[in-house]
Amino acid sequence: MSNQVKQIIRETVLEMLRGSMSAGNIRRMAKKHAEKIHFVPVPYRVIGAILQGLNIKFGNFIEQLLKNIVESDTGVTVLEDSGRKIALYFTPETDALIDNYITMRQLPYSPDDCSKVFSNLLDRILEIENAATDEQRQGIVKDVDGLFQTDDGLIVYTELKYNDDHDTGKFVDINRKLIKTWAGLAVRHRIKSKDELFPILYYLNPRKRYGPIYIPSKNIMRGPQLFDRFLHINYYDIDGYLSEIGDDPQILALFDQMYDTIRDQAVD
Repeated sequence: MSNQVKQIIRETVLEMLRGSMSAGNIRRMAKKHAEKIHFVPVPYRVIGAILQGLNIKFGNFIEQLLKNIVESDTGVTVLEDSGRKIALYFTPETDALIDNYITMRQLPYSPDDCSKVFSNLLDRILEIENAATDEQRQGIVKDVDGLFQTDDGLIVYTELKYNDDHDTGKFVDINRKLIKTWAGLAVRHRIKSKDELFPILYYLNPRKRYGPIYIPSKNIMRGPQLFDRFLHINYYDIDGYLSEIGDDPQILALFDQMYDTIRDQAVD
């Protein structure tokens, strides 16, 4: 692995840790916990809250890390909307079409292989939106996890997740968001053919739980698949370094200093 990619991973981790362990954050948490009666001393409750917060933030960390890594890859060009929360526009007809598609895929008669119906859905979205005017569209704010363009002009939109372990309701929402964001991006980038904008639900962890219920297998990637298909960086280098980074001296020092900071600032 190049030193540049190692540095990207390290700096992304340090940025998250420094924010969570800042003196201001510790003071706010200490004040909150001091107002609650509990037999666990306040400093230890603050430590527990920080660790819990870091665990919750891990998904956001993975999104930021992958964005930073893709930006450093010479094989693709990161587009301006990547990693941003933006307003996207499409018609109420498209919105209802996507909701109906999600419902249809849960019915017993819906075909196990969703490749054809998904392809037809994207074609129909483009048909509706290419015939619509701006006045007919409504806005919706969405996070665009990843958006980059390959050398041959293909725009790739990725919905990034760490693990394929969401409960059923959350899994449905992820797929609905993927399709609706794709529709908005298609309007925003004036897409005429579904082959110009490729949507991917990507899991950094290759472990599989859900199959292709709402989107085809070709639009679901895990572990090394996204890297092997589009990027020059080696997935296993990143995976290996992530497993070792907890032993980085600077990161260990932050955790070692955390209790001293809490003891000095959290308790009056």
